[in-house]
Amino acid sequence: MRRVASATLPTMRRALLIVGKAPEPGQTKTRLVPPLTPDEATELYRGFLLDCVGLGLDLGWERVSVVHPAGSGHVLAELLPPRVTLVEQSGHGLRDALSSAFDRHFAEGFDRVVLIGSDNPTLPLEPICSACRTLDDHDLSIGPTIDGGWYLIGMRAAQLGVFENIDWSTPRVFAQTLARAHQLGLRVRAVQEWYDVDEPPDLERLQRDLCGLASTVAPHTRAALERLSLTPVSR
Repeated sequence: MRRVASATLPTMRRALLIVGKAPEPGQTKTRLVPPLTPDEATELYRGFLLDCVGLGLDLGWERVSVVHPAGSGHVLAELLPPRVTLVEQSGHGLRDALSSAFDRHFAEGFDRVVLIGSDNPTLPLEPICSACRTLDDHDLSIGPTIDGGWYLIGMRAAQLGVFENIDWSTPRVFAQTLARAHQLGLRVRAVQEWYDVDEPPDLERLQRDLCGLASTVAPHTRAALERLSLTPVSR
């Protein structure tokens, strides 16, 4: 009897990149000071970062990387699980940091690369999974934030031109990124809108949202809020 050789399908390699930094007073969540003190804002951001990394590991993808400023790798290495790859930012400014992170991962052979921030601890898995699926027939996936920015961007090839001529940290970021993508002839699809916790009203929303979510959502953020006596509040 003849044996029929079975074709081995190539394994798709997926990477989640998380833009983060070492939790240090005066360097993290400064727009939450006041009402928080610098130490309290740092404690809260530590919870944010750990929850975002935990979410990434729950995906089960081939790589979770934290893209961080130069000089903070040793602090993050002590804080984060050993399965997380630490990637030091290259160049100057956010455009260079994002471009080099995507370029590096595609050069390492990843087929899908999705990047998120570390300011959205209640973000569920579905928008990230949807962003990855979208890349089967789109060049770019993007997750808008309610303030005009974006919290997620995904690619299946290094389309680094989308990071050029962007007014970072303004309400124009999402619209400008879409415009750049269209100028480059890229097929783009947006996924679910979400929010970053940057300002005091965002913190209030976070507390309200946590009150209505399962206790397994954002456990490190919940613990930080409890230590700071900022327990979730009812809607």
